[in-house]
Amino acid sequence: MAICSISTSWRSDRISDARELVDTMAATGINALELEFRIPPETFAEILKNRERWNLTISSLHAVCPAPVGRGRGAERDPLNETDEEKRKRGVKDVLDTLRNASEMGARAVVVHCGYVPMAPDARNAMLKMHDAGKRGSREAEALRQRLLLERAVASKKAFTSVLKSLEEINEEAVKRGVDVGIENRYYLNEFPFFEDFGVIFNLFEGGRLGYWHDAGHAHVMEFLYGIPHEKMLETYGHRLIGVHLHDVLPGGYTDHNEPGCGTVDFAMVKKYLKEDTIRVMELSHRVAPDAAKRGVEFLKTAGIFY
Repeated sequence: MAICSISTSWRSDRISDARELVDTMAATGINALELEFRIPPETFAEILKNRERWNLTISSLHAVCPAPVGRGRGAERDPLNETDEEKRKRGVKDVLDTLRNASEMGARAVVVHCGYVPMAPDARNAMLKMHDAGKRGSREAEALRQRLLLERAVASKKAFTSVLKSLEEINEEAVKRGVDVGIENRYYLNEFPFFEDFGVIFNLFEGGRLGYWHDAGHAHVMEFLYGIPHEKMLETYGHRLIGVHLHDVLPGGYTDHNEPGCGTVDFAMVKKYLKEDTIRVMELSHRVAPDAAKRGVEFLKTAGIFY
């Protein structure tokens, strides 16, 4: 049976008290959580201690969780693509710690970001700016897209070797812990993994605990800006699917992490690829109001994605 949950990303930057956070999330109508990288250690410890008494299910942890003390709350402090070996090992240790925490929490999976391609600083937002200027679909935009894809292909090689080395160490720990690792598709061109990268990873770690974590909003934006069909991601890698992040993208743009049902993501298409045991997580921005979050849950229930 699938676990249907909501990510603490919706309110973790505003509420640090564990009980208040859990109650606020449960008010949406979902009493299962994905804990993520904004959760401070003291909040995590309270949830761990009280989860059974509070009748709380933890579907998954989003690495790094909880946030390492004194090192900020970003998803990666030292990303897995680091070519500096000391930094790479530190990044891997953060994920290994999250796997241990997931095992203690009784969570089925850990969601992992794989890091960054060392591209020029303007590469991250170049296509977003092209859209904002009203030039998406123009010859200029297509030329930019092709240049960025070529730049990415050249720049990614050494960093991807580090990613694979990191994933090997993470897979070993995941097998030992009996916890799945969901490698998430990303939003920006300068992030790992890209479409072809997933194939390399899954072929290399066939039979391990590494699988695919599909973010519906990210895939929708990738199609909108870079022409990579959303459904192609699921057609190609759906057989390795561990879980999904469910959120919507506002019409006519790339603003994601909105409540499902308010935008342009094709959730009926996504549903076709969900397996009985696929973890389903609604992942919202703090911008989303409580009433809108409840509407998102109801939409997913009506769509047959949430139970």
